[in-house]
Order: sequence, then C-alpha cells, then structure tokens
Amino acid sequence: MTEKSEQVHITSDLPFRFNVNIKLGEKNYHVQTEHGGIKEPLLTTRIYHKGEIVYSKKADCSDIMEEEDYEDKLHEFMENHHNSAIEEFTAILKESRKKTEYLDAAKKLLARKNNREALKILREAVEEYREDPLIVSYYGCLTAIVDKKYTRGINICKKAMERLDLVFPPITKSIHAALYLNLGRAYVAGGEKKAALAAFNNGLKIDGANHDLLWEIKKLGTRKKSPLPFLSRGNPINKYIGLLLAKLKNR
Repeated sequence: MTEKSEQVHITSDLPFRFNVNIKLGEKNYHVQTEHGGIKEPLLTTRIYHKGEIVYSKKADCSDIMEEEDYEDKLHEFMENHHNSAIEEFTAILKESRKKTEYLDAAKKLLARKNNREALKILREAVEEYREDPLIVSYYGCLTAIVDKKYTRGINICKKAMERLDLVFPPITKSIHAALYLNLGRAYVAGGEKKAALAAFNNGLKIDGANHDLLWEIKKLGTRKKSPLPFLSRGNPINKYIGLLLAKLKNR
C-alpha cells in the first residue's frame, strides 16, 4: 500500500503557537494547549474538529514550577508539548489512512464476489495491524465465510469487539455497528442463526438505520415456517410434508 504525503498548514494567533489552526489533508483542526496554573501544574493539549475533541495529550510540569526562571522554561515546555501533540496526531491520521486503503481494497474485491482475494488482502493487513478492531473483524468474518473455519472466525470477531476500549481515536458509531455485522455474518456462515440475529440486533442498538444490519435480519426472517410448527424444523415429518408441498406447488 502506498502512503500519501502529508501537508500541515499552521496559522498561529498566539506566541509559541499554543493556540493554532492546522489543516491535515482536507480537514481543519484547532489545537489548544493550556496550563492548569500553580494549583494544577498540568499541561493539556486538545485537538478539535468541528467542535469535538478528537485527540488529547497531558504532561506534568510541577518540577518546572519550582524553578526561579520557571516562566521561560514553562513557555519552552509548552511549545514542545504543543508541537509534539500535533506530530503524534498527524502520525495517527497517516496510519488511519493506510488502514482505510487496505479495507477499501478488500471491500472492492468483495463487491466483485472475489472473496478469496479479499481475504488475502485482509490477511496482509492483519499482520501489520493486529490490534485494529475493524481490520481484525473483517478478517475474522472472511475466515468463517471463505475458509469455512467457523469457530476460529467467530472467535476472531469476538476478540475484535474486546479491543474497542483500547482504540484511539475512539470507534465511531458506524464502525462499532460494522463489528456486530461481521460477527453476525460469521455466525450465519457457521449455521448459528440465533446467535447471528442477536449480533445484528446489538448492532442496531448502536446504529438503528444501518442498512446492512437490517438486510441481514430480513434475510434471516424470510425462511418459511415449518408445516407443523409444534415439531422441530429438522423433524422427518416436517421434511416429508415440505417436500410434498414443494412438488404440488411446482405442478
């Protein structure tokens, strides 16, 4: 995967750039570094996008506050902290774009029904990003569907769910729902339809308008009722009556 070059444009409205606007790619961000004062000698840098905090970094500066020329040293420390926060956030965005390239390539292959090639792409991606929940989740789903390793695929999808709280930036609503979608599809591949339905419904609790989740639930619900509902679907009598009804319908 090729890595796109990154340009950072900074416009400062305060000395030492403690309060700046930056542009990364096509998005604008506001970066603000604050000092808590003598009672709370803590530096906090927050990065905002459209008013929401998308990154934060803190540092203790209590040792500097005890020095005689603390003002000059504090300004220098604030500047270094401020700039390092921007560098770290920029690196996170670069990695995020690289992960997106893997997923986009896999999704294009899936759209062309080339599931095995999509799995190869995701196997490569998961080697590089073992801790990324979304990549791991898609890999687990295709492990169940393509390789027919149902238990392994389901367990991989579950592990992806367990990593949600460890991810930064935080997982969005749509991505969280996608993890349930992949888990549900892995269950379907393994014939565990009750568990699949529970996974899809859990996804809808997060994103009630998710079309993929709704479609999967609809597919699960289109199965015809048994001729004799008081008997199990696999009961020989139900199977026999079902075959007779099918023959009569086709006459």
